[in-house]
Amino acid sequence: MRNTQLPTIIATIFSFLNENVEYAVLRNYDGLPTKNKSRDIDILIDRNSFSKIKKDLVKLIEKSNFKIITYFNSDRICTFVCGQYNSEPSIFQLDFFFHTSAFGTILLPSECALKDRVYNGWIYHVTEEYMFLDKYLYLKYIGSAFPEKYSWLKSKMYNNVELNRILQELFKIESLDILEAMPTSKFRHLVLRRNAQMFFKADMINHCRFYILYIKNYIFGKGYSIGFTGPDGVGKTTVINEIEAFLRTVYSNTQLYHFRPSMFGNLSDVAHSAGIKKTVDRNYSKPHRGNKTSKFSSFLRLLYYSIDYILGYYSQIRLIIRKRGIIIFDRYYTDIICDSRRTRIYLNHKFLHHFGRFFIPSLNYNILLTADSNTILTRKHELDREGIESINRKIDYLAAQKGYYKVLNNGTPQEAVTKILHIVFDQQHRKNLKRLKK
Repeated sequence: MRNTQLPTIIATIFSFLNENVEYAVLRNYDGLPTKNKSRDIDILIDRNSFSKIKKDLVKLIEKSNFKIITYFNSDRICTFVCGQYNSEPSIFQLDFFFHTSAFGTILLPSECALKDRVYNGWIYHVTEEYMFLDKYLYLKYIGSAFPEKYSWLKSKMYNNVELNRILQELFKIESLDILEAMPTSKFRHLVLRRNAQMFFKADMINHCRFYILYIKNYIFGKGYSIGFTGPDGVGKTTVINEIEAFLRTVYSNTQLYHFRPSMFGNLSDVAHSAGIKKTVDRNYSKPHRGNKTSKFSSFLRLLYYSIDYILGYYSQIRLIIRKRGIIIFDRYYTDIICDSRRTRIYLNHKFLHHFGRFFIPSLNYNILLTADSNTILTRKHELDREGIESINRKIDYLAAQKGYYKVLNNGTPQEAVTKILHIVFDQQHRKNLKRLKK
């Protein structure tokens, strides 16, 4: 089981919360504030109380030299993913929950759980009854089964006097057995009727907030994308693997793509299937093995790949970013610009850049990973200096354009990773500070 040592800022944050606001950790609180078994830390708090401390919380994060790399706000949750780049980068996620709800419908108000919160000497947390109800009520409302990994908790709730008291108070239901036997449709009607009677105004406001923020978050996804381009021998695969593994500790929805979304097959395979080409060269260990193509053939290849980029972005990539996921491309459209021998698209790199600006969906961060020619040749003797220098000249051209970041990997992979995280974290932090002010 995951049992991660947390950065000291977590203890500082909990000390700040203890002194300034009424809150309670929802689950996986054992070990906090120094260790955590979960991917994130879920904290229950009143929305108005959170609004009062938000600015001070941001100042505390900045004072500790952390960057806010994801900020997400909805009707029921506000998420901070914070990161720090140094010799040993750190990353953590805080989820502030304002209530238990589903599609805008309030199921369990925060004040119910907060009035019975428990202090263990370090942090405040909810009781087991509210830990169970937070998850159970949501799943019951949407018609999903309670997860097996929490069966230990559910078994403790049957014939639980305190849980029965809460159910009676909230829903006029006498026990978990009765709630279990109740059809989902009947439970939904029960909740809607209760909300209309007990907190109609709060529920209506939350429904409005749900739809407004849902549409806003749908249009402006809170995930981000990183693309890597560079000559062979620069250590790109090692750097990408380290960054992916690091981000995945918090961002479970981290997807790695190679060159394009691959809505369509390789061009040579498509040509072979259509009978245009008799054989297919599958010697992928030599990416520069192909012959030089004509301008016409190059442009046809460009169109084929462009359709894949456009359709693939809106059918795959955009959906992941909208769900706060991370997209990493090991080579992207920038490879077409920089490495014509690999892609066999022999068109002017300035034309390809301007074509991409108009037609190809852009990534948030285009990392141009390279090194000096001697360093690359030391790593891969079979490469030729002329090819490396040709790619580096095009990389220098792109580095002067907006949205491209040149990173030299003449040292260790860890040094390159730190440089890249510096770029991504700083840029994300600037964006999120603007979002926080709105």
